[in-house]
Amino acid sequence: MDGIVLVDKPIFITSSDLVQKVKKVLKEKVGHTGTLDYAANGLMILTVGKGTRLTQFFQKLDKEYIATGKLGEITDTYDSQGKVVQTTSVEIQQEGLKKVVASFVGSYDQLPPPYSAKRIQGKRAYQLAKKGINPDLKPVRVHIHNIEILKVDIPFFTIKVSCSTGTYIRSLIKDIGDKVGCGAYMTELRRTKVGGFRVEEAVELDRLLKMEREEIERVVIPLEKALRFMEIINLTENYAKRFKHGQKFEVNMKSVDAVRVLDQQDNLIGIGRLEDGMLKPVVILG
Repeated sequence: MDGIVLVDKPIFITSSDLVQKVKKVLKEKVGHTGTLDYAANGLMILTVGKGTRLTQFFQKLDKEYIATGKLGEITDTYDSQGKVVQTTSVEIQQEGLKKVVASFVGSYDQLPPPYSAKRIQGKRAYQLAKKGINPDLKPVRVHIHNIEILKVDIPFFTIKVSCSTGTYIRSLIKDIGDKVGCGAYMTELRRTKVGGFRVEEAVELDRLLKMEREEIERVVIPLEKALRFMEIINLTENYAKRFKHGQKFEVNMKSVDAVRVLDQQDNLIGIGRLEDGMLKPVVILG
């Protein structure tokens, strides 16, 4: 069983616990392609079997979220799971808030939340924060492709965000609040899209855990289809053998970071990188 499974994560479960539950049912190697907050729900892409060797390629995909924020308060975790550390009156009106939200479209340097999975000298930031140590986090360049305001009911506001991987929606909500002048924290979060994969295609976790193996096999997306966001290159038998042996060779294609490499029977044999007219193996699957 090699491929990916789209799971609709419920709230109040960690991403790692979700993986362990699915792994126990599938009795296969299982990994995830990006954590989702404990109190958040929505789409998680799980890699299965040989798919676990391709996790890095799914991690790079853009994301889409629906999030609700509350103006006038800041928590130490930037979400509803933390304690309120600052309270300020909210003076802004709906039109002013819409302008502030729209101003975040584009690239900006975002500071990750102190309670995050960012590594600092071998430790997770949240591990340090729990001990009362202020983690020395560095801003990360992120890109907000689009923000759509779905609802405003001051002090609450709900937005749909399309963004680059690595963007913390908790930080975005707080940054919006800071720009308004009163702070904010995230009350709800749902991931609705990863690359071209939508949460509507996903299986709810509870349902997945009750499925028979034959049912599960039907919801596993084979790697050939799962990697639909990559370009394809087909190799003749001789070049396919060379690729499988880790050799690089010249091809007449433009440079691209990752390409699906298929043999003449359209079997996926690995992932390659096209650089300066050369095809270089990155992952060899067989």
